[in-house]
Amino acid sequence: MQRFLVPLVLAVCAAGCGDAPSLVPVRGTVTLDGKPLVYKNIRFLPEPGTPGIGAGANTDANGTYTLLAVRPGAVQDTPGVPPGAYKVVVGDPLIPIEEPVPEATGPEPAPAIGLSTSRPKKKQVLIPARYTKPETTPLRVDVPSDGGPIDLALTSG
Repeated sequence: MQRFLVPLVLAVCAAGCGDAPSLVPVRGTVTLDGKPLVYKNIRFLPEPGTPGIGAGANTDANGTYTLLAVRPGAVQDTPGVPPGAYKVVVGDPLIPIEEPVPEATGPEPAPAIGLSTSRPKKKQVLIPARYTKPETTPLRVDVPSDGGPIDLALTSG
């Protein structure tokens, strides 16, 4: 029985190990009407024929992002995305992203997260609804075989 089991296990492992598509680095800037779209979530959803199940990222304080591949069972982030055609969806993250609380510069301790009264509330930037759903987003991109910068320009009108 062991004579048949070992080759079967090796064949299954070899088949499963080669399934992951190669990834290329992608980063860029997301803007709305020419202004950086900060602290938002973006998802690259593969079009038919593109391998993998996509990638995602959050924009930072400058509206820039670096894609991380979506990989089932992964225990760590994997930068990149398989080359191919994608629909892009932009929305608010599930967990709000805020600016980091500044570190204390003097003898007083830094304020607790969420308790600082010195920072005014930021006006929430509304993303036009057409960009927030896979069925309606007009954003389509082709990721080249060597990756590279992909800037996303959204408009209100």
